[in-house]
Amino acid sequence: MMRCCFDKRVWIGLGALAVGLLIADPRAGWVALPVLAGLACPLSMLFMMRGMRRGSGVTATGVTATGAPGGERTAGSAAADRAAEIARLRSEIELLKGQAAATTLAGLKQVPERRSPAG
Repeated sequence: MMRCCFDKRVWIGLGALAVGLLIADPRAGWVALPVLAGLACPLSMLFMMRGMRRGSGVTATGVTATGAPGGERTAGSAAADRAAEIARLRSEIELLKGQAAATTLAGLKQVPERRSPAG
C-alpha cells in the first residue's frame, strides 16, 4: 500500500541528496535524513498531481474533446469553450430561478389563510 503513494523520482532525488549530504558533511547528512524522509510524501503528491494535470482532457486515442490531436488546444477554441460553458450555466441559472419561483408560489397557494379569532 505504501508503494503506490510514493513516486520513484522523488525517492531517487531525495536519496541522491542524502548521499551528497552524507559525503559532504556526515553530521548534517544524518540530521537531514528524517527531514528528507518526511518530505517524501508531500513531494510525491506534487509529482502525482502534476502528472494528472498533464493527462487531463486527452482520450486514449490522443485526441481532446475539442478534436485537437495530442491534447493541444488553441486559444480560440479555449475561449469558445469558455463562452459556451458560461452561456450554458447562465441559462441553467435562469431555469433554476424559474423553478424556485414556481415552487414558492405553489407553496403559498397551499397554505390556508389564517383568520383572526373573533373576540
